[in-house]
Amino acid sequence: MAVQGEGKRVLMTMLEVGLGHKSPAIAVKDSLEELWPGKYTVDIVDFARESGAAADDRALKRSWDLALAFPVSARIGYLLVELNHGNNSYIDFFFRDFVGKGIAYIAGYRPDLVFATHGLCLYIAVKAREVLGLDFKVVACVVDPFDGYSWWANDGADVLLVASEQSRERLIEHGIQGEKIVITGFPIHRKFFHIQRERSHVADELGLVPGRPTILVTSGGQGIGKVFSFVEALCMTDMPLNLVVISGRSHRTKARMDKLAARERKNTRLVSLGYVTNINELISACDVVAGKAGASTAMEAFFMGKPVAFTEWATYNDRYIISFALNFKVGWYAPTTLSFLHLLGTFTTTKILDEYAENIGALALDPGTERVARHVARILEGEAGVTEGQQWTP
Repeated sequence: MAVQGEGKRVLMTMLEVGLGHKSPAIAVKDSLEELWPGKYTVDIVDFARESGAAADDRALKRSWDLALAFPVSARIGYLLVELNHGNNSYIDFFFRDFVGKGIAYIAGYRPDLVFATHGLCLYIAVKAREVLGLDFKVVACVVDPFDGYSWWANDGADVLLVASEQSRERLIEHGIQGEKIVITGFPIHRKFFHIQRERSHVADELGLVPGRPTILVTSGGQGIGKVFSFVEALCMTDMPLNLVVISGRSHRTKARMDKLAARERKNTRLVSLGYVTNINELISACDVVAGKAGASTAMEAFFMGKPVAFTEWATYNDRYIISFALNFKVGWYAPTTLSFLHLLGTFTTTKILDEYAENIGALALDPGTERVARHVARILEGEAGVTEGQQWTP
């Protein structure tokens, strides 16, 4: 537990199930430290693991891997959570160890503010304040950009920061008072707006063929998803494309893609990558991102002006992202091999990529990272009043 430093303490709690809960926390932490160097102590923790709830941590992460491989399980879970809204006592039963050890962790940390980017972390923070009788603030950063399902709708939070009016309305539907909800926009790390290397340099390093559409294929950090089988089928067609495939932490997927990359083809150039730390450069070097619907990757792509070809979705909060993309013509949904091949064929024969990039530009998306950081700072400094941030979705 890292609590050294001066100033008030901010405990950022998340669960590292993919990067969707971690990336926004990192973005806000870095923004706080850039705006007010040395003023606050800010620690990001993978909450179940750091609290010592090892069994619950393993169960949560395995359930996410299961959800990626078998999405129906996640969808059933989402619906059950929605049906139980207003009665979250089952969390104490199913995650008893995490709840107890999470409360103990907060007691030892003694935060001035808990910033939660996961609904379970939010629940434990609210419960800890009640049980311990402490007066720290609880801020929820709702990382589902167009949803606000039951786990987020926790009236014990002081403020719920959301990315869009859609999320705000979803929370209100779940009984949260509008004055507790602040529209800030989605927190994106500044590295996505300050690319250090030119696109051409990255493309040359990857060995991409100039003049061909470049598709960045990713299915999150775990590298689990049917998009990789779509890539295998695509390579058989030998379309004039560059494919940059990120396999994440999956050694099995990486081996499959390495095997594909080793085969000689006339037109399709495939680059196989494992877990990467320069996703900003890779998105910058591509024309379109393809893969599973996930909040961080989709929002990062949109903010960088890249449309997204969604191939699958794990649960309903991800489905809201696809709906947004389809409604504003900034992305596509291609859930079958045939539809995926047809879509990528249009990239090589039409100007649709340019059209969709123009649609993204017309949305004038505005990242909310600094607004989130400034709102956290206002709460820490005890400034009264809640003012809504700028809405960035039409």
